[in-house]
Parts: sequence; structure tokens; C-alpha cells
Amino acid sequence: MNIELLLDKKEALQVDIIRQLLFQNDKLTKQTLAKKMNLTQNVLKEYLSDILLDCQTLGDYFVITAEEKALQLDFSSDINFDKIVHYYLNQSLAYQILKFVFEHKKVSIFQLSQEFNSSEATIFRKLRELNKALVPFSIEIKNGQLVGDELQIRYFYYTLFFLIDRDFSSDDLVVKELMSKMQPEFRHTFSKTALKRLSCWLFVTRHRLMVANHLNHRLTDIQEKFISDALYQKLSQIMGAYFKETTPYVGKNEGAMFYCFLISFDILGEDNFAHYDLTRRKKISTAMLDTYSREMIVSYYGYQRLSISDEKRLTYKLSQIHAKVLCFHGQLNLYDRHRVHAYYQQHMTPELVTLITSLIETAQERLGLGDSERDFLWLNYANILVALNLSLYKNLSVGIDLANDTSVGESLYYFLLTELSSIPQVRFENYQEHHYYDLILTTTEHPISVKANHYYLSEFISPYDIEKIKENITQIKLQKNNYQK
Repeated sequence: MNIELLLDKKEALQVDIIRQLLFQNDKLTKQTLAKKMNLTQNVLKEYLSDILLDCQTLGDYFVITAEEKALQLDFSSDINFDKIVHYYLNQSLAYQILKFVFEHKKVSIFQLSQEFNSSEATIFRKLRELNKALVPFSIEIKNGQLVGDELQIRYFYYTLFFLIDRDFSSDDLVVKELMSKMQPEFRHTFSKTALKRLSCWLFVTRHRLMVANHLNHRLTDIQEKFISDALYQKLSQIMGAYFKETTPYVGKNEGAMFYCFLISFDILGEDNFAHYDLTRRKKISTAMLDTYSREMIVSYYGYQRLSISDEKRLTYKLSQIHAKVLCFHGQLNLYDRHRVHAYYQQHMTPELVTLITSLIETAQERLGLGDSERDFLWLNYANILVALNLSLYKNLSVGIDLANDTSVGESLYYFLLTELSSIPQVRFENYQEHHYYDLILTTTEHPISVKANHYYLSEFISPYDIEKIKENITQIKLQKNNYQK
């Protein structure tokens, strides 16, 4: 579920207009944008005015101008797209209803209509839209209450509040108290982001303890997969004692829910996880899957290629993917999933696609997952593997040989650097004899017998040359970094 589904129709259109301007800046005319958004140009003009009115308050400046018929978006460095989306979300009726339902044990249509100055028909329609959006999380708002497994309700609100509110402090007193109880189990301190995550989860937990929801089918289904884990057993004792100090009712599943959270959301950090992994029961399903998946990936890259720190990081990332897909249903995304998917596809080779497919099938088999989890697994495996690929890339060396161009050679050299220096993992330098180069850019004619790693530039370089050079570099990268095993 993309978080923008919570926006009202008008605000969703405004955000989409901003996205179009952001990703196609200098290319959109009013006419083209109106056609894309299925709006008349007059209506588009009104939307653009509203966007300016709303977004100018978010930072130093926010402007939309029309130059040479093309619309241009510009805003100050204290504004970004996330901040814009958050602004609209905080004002949306759907988000306000979700917060109100969370804060009250039970509400009525009449109460919601009075609170938000909306008709009962509007509230009813919005609740119906919300419940449709909440289907992937297996929860709903029914008879004025949140209905569903408690673990799923907490997970949804934790994700929602952490994405939108971000007002949780790493210095929260309740977090410090919990840390004092947990610290003997962990040798390393938690990061500030981890402490903020803990603050958010405990905020959601404290509110939900007042409701005392006893639906825990999800935990019943998965608890046997980690019930023998020593960390789970210790957390059950710690959380029971911790909450008894602050609330009159503590359910038997508090330790299990906190355990699911702790191992899924980058709380422990690599060092704490490495220490925990030494004592983790290797026969629990997620531990076995972590080990098997890591070995598949290490084998793919070759056992001598990944460093110890690479393997350590890989194990930690895999553990969170597998814990999250086991414990929780549904995803709340801030980014356009299709755009992220397309980005990963650009960095995929057929061999890498095959590896990801094998990892997904293994996870489905070992954790008993359905096809609904495939998209989550694909995106997360792609995330860690693309990052790993890029970090392992061997840098290319490109020599620029312009010795034959005494009149324009110097300016041509810097022109080439300007056009090509943004390409990652490539080092450009003036050509030197007896140095090895993956590619040589030159205007000097060479005998046919010379190796085919030369690109011959046009008289004074052309856009065609630049595109061809980039294609050559991409091809050499794929050959050189063919995930040598």
C-alpha cells in the first residue's frame, strides 16, 4: 500500500502534479501536463495556484514558473518531496480518522462527523475506502473499533506514525527505562534511529494496552517458529516486568510481539545481532533460512570475493527480511514502488534475476509463505543485492589521448570530463604510455592491430559520441564486473 492512498482526491492530484514536475522538470508544458492529469488547462491552473499557496509555507521558497512554454519547479533545500507528502497527509481526512480511531477505544459515525465537521455520508465513504486500503494488513475499522490481530494493528500504526509524525525522541524516558532492563543482553549501544523506532513502538504499545485486544491468531501461527529462541524467552520476562510497572493489564503475548518488532526493524544493529546470532537456536526456521540464503549468495559471488564485514552485513539484512515477512502482513510505502522496481531492474543481470527467484522460492518453502509475499521479497532481496553489486564493482580506468590535437586538445579534455565524470566507478585521466586502460578515448589514428579498447572521437565530439562512450563504458562494466566467481 502506498501511503498516498490516504490522501483526499484533490490532495492526491496535487501530489501527482508535483511528482510529474519533479521527475520531468523542463520537459512539461501546461498542455502536456493537463493531458497527463486528465484536466482542463483552466482547472490545472487552479491546482497549480493551490499547490503554490500550500507549499510556500514549507520552506524558504517554492515556485512554479513557465519559461518557453515549459513548466519549471524549484524549491529551497529545506523542502523535499517527502516533506510535501507529509504536509498533505497530516491534513487528510483518512489520516485524521486513523489517528482518532487509534486514540479512542470506540467511536461512532456521528462522533467522527462532529469531530471533523463532515457529513455522515462522507465519513462512511471514507471508512469504506480506508478498509479497502487496510486489507493487505488484515485489519479493519468495524463498529467503531479497530478489528484484527493485535500484532498487525500495532505494526500498521507503528509504520504509519514513524513515516508521518517522526516526532519520536531517542531520549524518551520510557525507552531509557527499557534499555536499562535490556542492556545486559546486548554489548553494544543502540543507534539514535533505533531508539526513535523503539520510542514509536512503545508509544503505539502503551495506547493499545488500554484497549486489551485479545486477538492473537497471527502470533499463534508463528510463535512455534521462534518459541525455543533464548532471546525470545528473555524478552518475555523483561517485557512482562517492564509493563507491570506502568499498566494494570499485561497480556501473555507482550514479549512475543516485542520480539517480532526487535528482530524485524533494524533495532539491534550489526554488532548486537552478530553477538545474538552466536546464541540463536540454529534450528528455528528463520535462522536456518538466513544461513541457507547467505550461502546461496556467497556461492553466487564466489567464496573469496565477499569480505567478513560483507558477510556480516548480509546476514543481518537477510535476518530482518525473513523476520519481517514471517511476523507481519502488508507494507506501507512512502516511495513509488514501480519507480523503485524499475531502478533495480536497470542493475539486474539474468544471473542475478535467477538468484533472486531462487531466494524467493526458498523463503516461501521454508516459511510457508504465499504468493502475496513475493513482491516484498523481490524488492528487499533486490535492494541488498544491487547494493552489494555496486559496492563490489571494480573501477574502470579510462585514458584520454588527445596528443594529436594541439590546438583544441586541452579544452576537449575538460569538455569530456564535464560530460562523463558523473559516471560512477570510472576514473578518467590523461593517457600515459605503458599504463593499462579499460578504454582509451582518442582522435589519434591507430593501426588496426591495436586492441579494440579504443574509441575514436569525432572532429570535436558530438552528442552521438557521448552516448556511444557511455554505452561502451556500460558494456565494459558488465564484462569486468560479471560477478566474477
